[in-house]
Amino acid sequence: MPTYLIIDGYNLLSGGRALSGHLEAAREQLLRDLASYRHRKNHHITVVFDGWQHGQPSEQREHRSGVQVIYSKRGERADQVIQRLAREYGS
Repeated sequence: MPTYLIIDGYNLLSGGRALSGHLEAAREQLLRDLASYRHRKNHHITVVFDGWQHGQPSEQREHRSGVQVIYSKRGERADQVIQRLAREYGS
């Protein structure tokens, strides 16, 4: 049975610190690191980024080097998306 990892991207990036400065570069590096990890471990990885304050009206999804990336819709936090995914994957 495959292992599914669902990650709150901004929580992992911030490590409890406020994010500032080069957010886009940090996000891109995180996705590269997770893609590398995915290729070594063959896990299914989904990264969810908050879009609740400045996001799009609908959830945005893309795949980056085998990693599923989700940006929550405006008004929805990454935690809500992660809870929904956990139910879908059969937590």
